[in-house]
Amino acid sequence: METYNIPALVKKILLSRGYKTEKSMVNFLYNSISSLSEPFFIPDLKKACEVLKEAILKKEKIFVYGDGDTDGICASFLLLNLLKVVNANFSFRLTHRLDEDYEIEDALIDELAEEEYSLLISVDCGISSYSALKKAREYGIKVIILDHHIGEPSKLQTFHIYVNPWLKKKWPEGTENLSGTGIVYKFIEGMGILLPGIKEAMAHNFVEVVALSIIADSLPLTGENRIFVKEGLHRMPFTKIKGLGYLIETQNIRQPLHPRDISMRIVSLLNSPGRLGKPDVALNLLMENDDHSIKKIIEEIAKIDRERYQMVAKAMGKIKKEELENGIVISEKISPGICGIIASRLAGNYCKPFMVGYLSSNFLKGSIRAPENYNLYENLKPIKKYMVSLGGHKEAMGFKCPVTHIPKIKSFWKDLKWKTGNKKQYYDCPLDIRDINPSIIEEVTNYLQPFGKGNPEPVFLCRNVSFTKISARNNGNNGPFWVKKDGAIYEAVFSSEHSFMPDKEKVDILYTPSVRRQNNLYRIVLKVKKIL
Repeated sequence: METYNIPALVKKILLSRGYKTEKSMVNFLYNSISSLSEPFFIPDLKKACEVLKEAILKKEKIFVYGDGDTDGICASFLLLNLLKVVNANFSFRLTHRLDEDYEIEDALIDELAEEEYSLLISVDCGISSYSALKKAREYGIKVIILDHHIGEPSKLQTFHIYVNPWLKKKWPEGTENLSGTGIVYKFIEGMGILLPGIKEAMAHNFVEVVALSIIADSLPLTGENRIFVKEGLHRMPFTKIKGLGYLIETQNIRQPLHPRDISMRIVSLLNSPGRLGKPDVALNLLMENDDHSIKKIIEEIAKIDRERYQMVAKAMGKIKKEELENGIVISEKISPGICGIIASRLAGNYCKPFMVGYLSSNFLKGSIRAPENYNLYENLKPIKKYMVSLGGHKEAMGFKCPVTHIPKIKSFWKDLKWKTGNKKQYYDCPLDIRDINPSIIEEVTNYLQPFGKGNPEPVFLCRNVSFTKISARNNGNNGPFWVKKDGAIYEAVFSSEHSFMPDKEKVDILYTPSVRRQNNLYRIVLKVKKIL
């Protein structure tokens, strides 16, 4: 039996995070693509694959409908690539957020019936399209929903097939938080079992797009998500997807790649076209193989992204103080595609949920975002009676309601007593600053990364340290500072929560150490999370 060496400090961190056995620690640290669960262990996935196989063999007309964000685009790319390889009879469309809802619209079903489509496959959306699914059943159009958003099982038509971790059927351990693209990856793996000989379409050739989708949706980096992201970050610089490769090159991101780099520099660019009603531009980047065309697409994406940036800045500048206090922003001038960005920024800046909507005809449409530990789905259940549609994730939802219900929604929001998860001040284990050095810090980082939601950077406790200002000319309490304990002294950088000098001579701190290297020199910097 193969043995694995796990450093003592890494074991302590994993133990504090719930990995109680050696086996669970080894699985977390060393699992790879070959460790992924079998696709047909996922409820109803085999049934979905069999339906698509039959449609392909019978040359039936297949329609793919995908969300217009990064996850939906990546999921659509994987599925469309498969359908091209098997020479299926198919068409596709992405959601256009300027003039459509996030879900499948009834009008699309009418259109598909008129054009005699027999199968609709919806990726990264569709689980809350109750009316459209009912209409599809009436027309005899079979629908496969490959989606990871929260839905209501009682409202779903049993005629269709739903591959969704939020339904009551138990999914394999480690797959519960897959992205829409992750689910499509499993679906294509299943198709590879039923249709042997489609190697060039196999999902394992495109693990990096699954990693992109997970990072884009800020999903937990645990279970199979960790495997996808860890492997995907390694593959991205060498990706076979020409458009993605060019895009990464243009951003001059230093290797090794980290989730934050991808989120800030790549995902934001891929999301921008969809936010302005042009999601096909981002999908074309992934599908295109001609170098000249790829460069033109990247130029177009950069232009769209600049426009998006200006729109957000303008909208943020017009938000009123009263709206910030109430947590609801409503405007006729906010573009529908940027409601999610604005709500997310406000929720992050003010540490509370925000609803941001734009008025369109007789409806208010928009997005709701919340900080971590808020469960929007549970908290907002009573508000559903005022909504035409409300769906998404625990911390991110889209909505649509009649304007006549706005006063009721405002009243509900004002009186709502938000229930949040327990957010205690967290640290992994004690680590005295006298015991740290570059080797220890980098060893821990190398074992545990990639870091993100569900797998944050380690936080340590050190007792009885003192603070000293680095510069005598610093008159305020904003630093920079030295942190001292006996002969150990390090530069301190405060987190946003604490940026002041403690008033006691000796204090306990929660901190994360990092090593900053330049020209063969290094310095250790402590990010102080909290002064106790």
